Amino acid sequence: MRRIVIIGGALAALGVIAVAAGLFWFFSGDEPEAASVDAALAGGAATAAATSAAAATTAAGASTATAAASSDPIGTYKIVAGETTFAGYRLKEELRGVGSNIVVGRTGEVTGSLTFDGKAITAVDITVQTANIKTDDSRRDSQNVRGGLQTATFPTAKFVLAQPIAIASMPAEGAKVKFDAVGDFTLHGVTKRVTIPLEGARQAGSVIVAGSLTIALADYAIRKPTSPSVLSIDDKGSMEFQLVFRK
Repeated sequence: MRRIVIIGGALAALGVIAVAAGLFWFFSGDEPEAASVDAALAGGAATAAATSAAAATTAAGASTATAAASSDPIGTYKIVAGETTFAGYRLKEELRGVGSNIVVGRTGEVTGSLTFDGKAITAVDITVQTANIKTDDSRRDSQNVRGGLQTATFPTAKFVLAQPIAIASMPAEGAKVKFDAVGDFTLHGVTKRVTIPLEGARQAGSVIVAGSLTIALADYAIRKPTSPSVLSIDDKGSMEFQLVFRK
């Protein structure tokens, strides 16, 4: 009988170790770097080179007027899908048997446009498919369908510029500039006027914008998801994005 108890205790201990190891494996992945213009510039360098080469070949047979028109910065730019374009969130949680962990969820499913009139950015309209945001654990993502972000009910987030962003002078290629975007941000069915600090740069005909905004979950009526393995979730997180626009 004693032998059975000892064996049972050993198996239980192994079970606890296995669960802890499983949690660590699922939740302790490398934390992705924050969204930044520098990362987008680096990631888009190869693509920009290929695009420039193709543009040069096309321009060889084009008129001077057409080439000049294509380099004119005035106009409307649309978001280009790719590895350097994404939006998502960053949130701290405390896990049982593991400790603190930074959750990073992202999606490349972002659409929208930006309009520049030569003196200011006059319009920005961005939509993020929050239902497609993925973290390092599909179980956490499935909880956001009915709880948390409730993506089954609120599958998108949206930002619309409310005030023009003055551009004093056109920055040099690859040079970073900082500015604030004031607009209406809609998340989880709640719309609030926000000011988002941004960085921007030009690269091979593209406009790159990156930034983040601290968000209090309660301000957007977001209830914290619950799980036996999660001891606590911070009241605040950040919305972050890295976007590439092209005419």
